[in-house]
Amino acid sequence: MMHKLSAVRRIFLGFASIAAVLCLVAGLPRSALAELPAPVIAVVDVQYILQESVASKNIQKQLDAQRQTYQSEISKQEDKLRGVEQELNHQRSILSADAFGQKRREFEQQVADVQRTVQARKRLLDQAFNESMTKVRDTVLEVVTEVAGEQKATLVLAKQQVVLAEKSLDLTPAVLERVNKKLPSVTVTVPKS
Repeated sequence: MMHKLSAVRRIFLGFASIAAVLCLVAGLPRSALAELPAPVIAVVDVQYILQESVASKNIQKQLDAQRQTYQSEISKQEDKLRGVEQELNHQRSILSADAFGQKRREFEQQVADVQRTVQARKRLLDQAFNESMTKVRDTVLEVVTEVAGEQKATLVLAKQQVVLAEKSLDLTPAVLERVNKKLPSVTVTVPKS
């Protein structure tokens, strides 16, 4: 349902853009219309490039490795907590209610600490991903500008916003190839926790 709604929004935005341009053109005097250069339109699938570029895949690979390291560390902490919980359950009948309650609160604090660590690491990975992908996005924008200039395109549209376009207008393959050459990798820097 959301996908259909999204498609309807894109179609609506496309028609709204065309209507806006027609309104602007309609308000110009005929002499001004004659002076306007014929538009050269191009289309780029930015989302595809961000997913398929060598740098993006490299970023994902680095983050997966870091995530695996974090998961290994968290698994060890969880195993330790399970041991503490088992020991606590064995001590339930031996300890007084107050002593057991104190140990239970300490255990719950340890669990909360591990949960905070997990959340902090997730935030760090998200931050590292966003910073790394910003480098890729900036490079994509630079390359789109270069390729559009070479093709003498006066308007470049995101493919997601276009309902129908001639295949020859699609600059995606050329942009992807150049992005891969210009930015083959990005070093992901995960801040220390």
